[in-house]
Amino acid sequence: MSPVQKVVLISLADNANDSGVCWPSIATIGKRCCTSGRAVQNAIKWLEAAGIVTANRANGRHTSYEITPASYAPPQEMHPRTTCTPAPDAPPQEMRGTPAGDAPPPRSICGGPPHQMPSNRKEPSKEPSLNHQPARQSPRVSLHSKIRQSETPDWLPGDAWSMWCEHREAKSKDAPWTQAAATVSIRRLGKLRDLGHDAAACIEEAVLRGWTGLFPPRAGASGGGVSQAPAPGWWKTTSGIESRATQLGVQQKDGEAFMRFKARVVKAAGPGEWMEDMLREQARFKDGTYDALYSYFNEVPREQLQAEVA
Repeated sequence: MSPVQKVVLISLADNANDSGVCWPSIATIGKRCCTSGRAVQNAIKWLEAAGIVTANRANGRHTSYEITPASYAPPQEMHPRTTCTPAPDAPPQEMRGTPAGDAPPPRSICGGPPHQMPSNRKEPSKEPSLNHQPARQSPRVSLHSKIRQSETPDWLPGDAWSMWCEHREAKSKDAPWTQAAATVSIRRLGKLRDLGHDAAACIEEAVLRGWTGLFPPRAGASGGGVSQAPAPGWWKTTSGIESRATQLGVQQKDGEAFMRFKARVVKAAGPGEWMEDMLREQARFKDGTYDALYSYFNEVPREQLQAEVA
């Protein structure tokens, strides 16, 4: 069959009931087969001539079709072979096989199963494949896994460090979680421990408050030891930062850039939303500004951090 004849037959079969009868219009078949009405009519004529489809006409038009594939006989060479062609010097076929009475007769004249059409299916190899490779992880996932498995001091509980890594990984869009940030975190926890603070308690405090930095657990004071409450959102405006600097006793130096002045004010104010907001703002830049600011807030010299990471 041609492709059009095949697709028309499939369309008729899709519409047919259990008896093989259907009555779609030429236009419907053409729309389903994406072909013209003339091509559909020619295909149906061929299917009728081959005995696959019987068209019942009414008033000179095709009104219903009956699919009768059993009456279709494909060319003889398409059937599987049922006999074997012996070699020129082979004995007569009736002399081959087991003697009568000793065993059941062979399944075919040749003593074996009828010849079947070869299959294109390839059986899978039973030998183990030597090309097995572990699934590759994305660079970020690989880095996070490496940081989690990095060596930590004996005084730092493993579950607390895993909690901190998971928290920072979740905030990696706002604050990059890098090997440098992990090194700063461990050093910061060491300094807090030397001051008498529990490392696990500091991590829990930071996770609870959504911080990306580590600071001593606080009872809720606003930082700086100043009794006057700061204005809400003071870190978002220049006037608010200057007012907060006055409260904290921080003065802007001659020729000092405003961002440096703001960083000193934010650090003097202590941990809080203002510090997280400034870290998020610097995380947009890819020039190492975030690592430098994170080191400054955590009181770790940048030169020492770079030496440890290297």
